[in-house]
Amino acid sequence: MFLGLEIKKGTLKPGDVLMSETEMASWFKVSRTVIREALARLKHDGILESRQGSKCRVAQFDTNRVFRLDNLETEDLTEIAHLYELRAILESEAAALAAKRRSQEDIVKLKHCLEALEQAMEENLDGTAQDVAFHVSIVEASNNPFLSDFMRFLGNKIWNIIQEDWNRNRPEVGLPPQVEKEHVAIFKAVSMGNQDEARKTVLAHVKNGAKRRGITILDFK
Repeated sequence: MFLGLEIKKGTLKPGDVLMSETEMASWFKVSRTVIREALARLKHDGILESRQGSKCRVAQFDTNRVFRLDNLETEDLTEIAHLYELRAILESEAAALAAKRRSQEDIVKLKHCLEALEQAMEENLDGTAQDVAFHVSIVEASNNPFLSDFMRFLGNKIWNIIQEDWNRNRPEVGLPPQVEKEHVAIFKAVSMGNQDEARKTVLAHVKNGAKRRGITILDFK
């Protein structure tokens, strides 16, 4: 990203106030829409900060502040395996919390997500959006707002990368039938309040997802 590169090179330093959108558009020879999108992305990543009524400025940050997944190689099976491991760690524990803390409203929402996924599979549709919605709802049912926010940020990136890899390598359209059974098992464990089973079913689902891609995660029990 052109603006991010200027910050990385040190042309723009922490505390520096940026030019107006019009000035930046002229400087970089791009449209104001491109500038707005770049600014929004950099704000989201914590690289820029702004206060109401003032211009954007470069945030005070060190090289370890921003967690990025943008440069991953989707054809590198080692990196894909690491993403599955990250999902296994975070989502299995989130499911255990969800089993303990879920409300009746959470259960209803999960059921709707499960039904939407089942319908997509019956119609032989892609099902990715419904799959993601189910997993996001599991995390939200943990009733930990920080975990939910982190998983929304991280989850979309992980799922996009895994989905891109999956679409390139799977022979058939739609999700395998086994996926539905795994989601049903997760739903039952969470709705019944069984923490150990919720953790196990999510872990099994993630491990099976990796296996369907030809990746074996051996270090999780």
